[in-house]
Amino acid sequence: MKYQIIGGSMQILKFELEQGEKIYSDSGKLISKSSSVKMTPRLAGGLVSALERKMTGATGLLTEFEAVKGAGTVSAGGILPGKIVAVDLKQGQQFSAEHFAFLGSTETVKFSMETVGIGAAFFGGAGLVLQKFVGPGTVFMHVSGDAIVYQVTPDNPLEIDPGHIAGFDSNLKYKITFVDNVRTAMFGGVGLFLAKFEGDGKVIAHSVSRYKLSTEIYLEGKQNTQSKS
Repeated sequence: MKYQIIGGSMQILKFELEQGEKIYSDSGKLISKSSSVKMTPRLAGGLVSALERKMTGATGLLTEFEAVKGAGTVSAGGILPGKIVAVDLKQGQQFSAEHFAFLGSTETVKFSMETVGIGAAFFGGAGLVLQKFVGPGTVFMHVSGDAIVYQVTPDNPLEIDPGHIAGFDSNLKYKITFVDNVRTAMFGGVGLFLAKFEGDGKVIAHSVSRYKLSTEIYLEGKQNTQSKS
């Protein structure tokens, strides 16, 4: 299996499959495919995991693409301007991702779900359930805006707005912390909570929070509607 990441500000992912090869993509992310490639809906990590994905607002199914009549191509992309990041996983290596960030993976990657704390669910902006991927293989994520990679070390923990989290190495410790003081929360424009990562690993972030972006679009649309009425 070969792949290409194509484009600048609105990237797409193109797979080149030999006969018999498979890849998985998030449902609804398909752009195009060859007629030689068969599409089959699959449960994401089993029935329970699929239901958990559905509860978080993500699709409950994945789409399996298999080249059954010779070689073929599949292309997929996100719904917002952004970048595509390939995360290579070794045997047994684990990576957690915000459910909307997942775009696709090679067939060797195993899927599961990771439940985070209630505080993270309601205030973190990443939902109650994160997707966990176990190698070997490659996971592809679509990141809103540009992809920012932070390297966390025991001497250099990271505090980040939870709405900007795309994914992180699963060995990192992850918790939600309250901002420094109420004044900062009310007037600092950073929200009430930050996510704190500790340990040794990487965090991949969206440069644009889709939650803040959607809020701004909604408010702008509401304001325009009111001005016309």
